[in-house]
Formats: sequence, structure tokens, C-alpha cells
Amino acid sequence: MSFFSLKTCAAALLVFSGLTAQATSVTVLSKPNTFDTIYGVNFGTGSSYHTSFLGGVTADFSALVEKNSTYTPGKFTFKNPQDGYQGVGVSPKSGGERTPGEIDIGEVIKGSFSQAVQVKSFSLGLLFNGPEYDDVKEKAIVSVVYADNSKASFSLIASGDTTATWSTGGVTVNNLSPATYGMGGAWSVLNPFGNKLVKSIAFGAATGEKGLGKGTNQSDYTLMSITAAVPEPETYAMLLAGLAAIGAVARRKKKA
Repeated sequence: MSFFSLKTCAAALLVFSGLTAQATSVTVLSKPNTFDTIYGVNFGTGSSYHTSFLGGVTADFSALVEKNSTYTPGKFTFKNPQDGYQGVGVSPKSGGERTPGEIDIGEVIKGSFSQAVQVKSFSLGLLFNGPEYDDVKEKAIVSVVYADNSKASFSLIASGDTTATWSTGGVTVNNLSPATYGMGGAWSVLNPFGNKLVKSIAFGAATGEKGLGKGTNQSDYTLMSITAAVPEPETYAMLLAGLAAIGAVARRKKKA
């Protein structure tokens, strides 16, 4: 075989190898949504995901990436599951990133609901405490807009192999899979916002305990699921009464 032929074959092999690497599939565990639960594995690979649950409440989720201090559309991405647990992450539409298939610093999954709901629980995966993958006490940031348009922000920090802390007391955090090598680092937070009704929710990430030092992979994780409930009619009545009372007080102050 001539040198030219060898060179041609080598070039073809490189191209084929590149195509093969690009075509490597990611295993996405199938888990259909239920009446009250939305699973991240169903988000697809676009920039948005629309679904309905709770007998007619619509939910819209967006993949967002920070660029020049502004959030622009990204895309939903996945990585292979660990210990049978898998969620959805965010990636830029183009260009490189640190951790494909996870919600990294500067990446957000935002969900909004057509009707304010009570978030009964949510589950996150691949949230580690260290030294796994150079992650040290990874921190998920969860921000919400309540039915009355007030806002709040909370954090979930992996503090041990089977322990994690929520930023407000009295909230139960269950470990679904240990935060160790090859395992899911999976957590479920029960009644994270109490009885308050939520209009929208956003999942982002913040700097882990190791800071910006060398060797850190910082915080990144996946969104596995959100479970919610619609408020009872009396709850809505109380909410409306409360809003009416606030409005009446505001009007009296304005007249005064």
C-alpha cells in the first residue's frame, strides 16, 4: 500500500472516530410523568418543555444559560445515570462547557405553572459532598415566586455521604442514593416551602465550600423530579381574603 493510501486511510479513520464519539448515546431512564409528578428525564433536548399535571395545571420549563450577565436560552441535556438515578441538566446551545448534562454555575432550569401549586417535594441527583469528582459540599440554589408575587431563595448543600442540609429548619431531606463514587448522590426535599403556593421555581447552582481554588469542580447536579398538589378551595379562599386585607390596608394608608 502506498504512503498516500495509508495517509488517506488514517485520515478517514480519524474522521470516523470523531463521528463515532459525537454519536455516543446517553442512556436516559424512562419514567413517565404521573398525575402529580413531573420527571426530568422527559424534558427532551430542546430549550423548553411543556406539560400538564394535577388535572389540568400546565407547566413550562426553560433551559437558561448566563452570558454577559444575561440569561439566554440553552438546551436540556443528559448524562448516563448513576445507581439508576437520572435527571436533566443544561448546556449552551453551542460552545464548550464544564459539565454536560448537569446544572452548572451560570445555568438554570426555570419552571412556571398556570396555577399556583404547593410543591410537595423535589428530587436532585449528582449532588456530592466531596471528595468525589473534586466536588466539595455542592450547593443547589432553589428560587421561587409565591402566589402573592413575593420571592425567596433557598439552598440544598450535600454535607455528607447520606446527609444534606436545607437552608431553613424543619424540612426533611431524604437521601435516595449515597453521595459516593459511582452512586447517585440523590436527594429528595419534602415540603420545601411549607404550605406556601408557588407560581414559579428555578434551579441553579452556587460555589461549593472549596471556593475557587485549584482542583475544584464546583457545584453541578441534575433535576430529577418535582411533585406538587393543587390547593384545596378553602386554601384559595384564605389566600384571596389575605390579599384583599392587604389591599384594604394599602388603600387606607394611601388615603391617610
